[in-house]
Amino acid sequence: MNNIDTSKWYFSTWFIIVMFICFWPAGIALLILKNTGRKDALFIGTTDKRKYVLGGVALLVIGLSTISDHTFWGLLMIVGGAAMFYYSKNLADKADRNRKYIDLIVNQHEGSIDNIAGVCNIAYDKCVKELKYLQTVGVLSNVSIDETGRTVNLIQTQPQAERNVSILSPFAQAEEVTCTCQGCGAKVVVAKGTTVKCEYCDSPISAN
Repeated sequence: MNNIDTSKWYFSTWFIIVMFICFWPAGIALLILKNTGRKDALFIGTTDKRKYVLGGVALLVIGLSTISDHTFWGLLMIVGGAAMFYYSKNLADKADRNRKYIDLIVNQHEGSIDNIAGVCNIAYDKCVKELKYLQTVGVLSNVSIDETGRTVNLIQTQPQAERNVSILSPFAQAEEVTCTCQGCGAKVVVAKGTTVKCEYCDSPISAN
């Protein structure tokens, strides 16, 4: 799990932007540290990609406008812009794969790692590595990975709706509805009229 306190001032958006302008490698390092281990950050690549692309364009513009007078500074900014484009694409690709993992394993109960790797269009070893990482940070904490059998198994737990009802009253009867998490895409059974936190990405899920 992530033990980094991202509330620190040097993880604020304004400071990261300043670091990108002054010394972009430090800006990228702060972005990576800020997102490391955060369950929600593993699924927001598509949204964040727009921000990082805009940041990359800004660095490219600065670099191209200053390269004639300050060659080193201009080149540094251009390389930084290219690095931003690469980082944003990599982040979006991983977010897309993470959502596919959730859909295949949680929603469709796919158990073959080979099939999962095939759908995600990646190598088997890379798929196992990414699944283990998701397991480590708590996204797929209810999943067991069998590398010998090349399978992944979803460990059945008490439905979220039942847990909510039992907290309120052991005799309560509540209508259950299946909701799709807007964060990761997991289909979760929730007691109607309640709001829960998604066990896979920590996003709030409301059943009205």
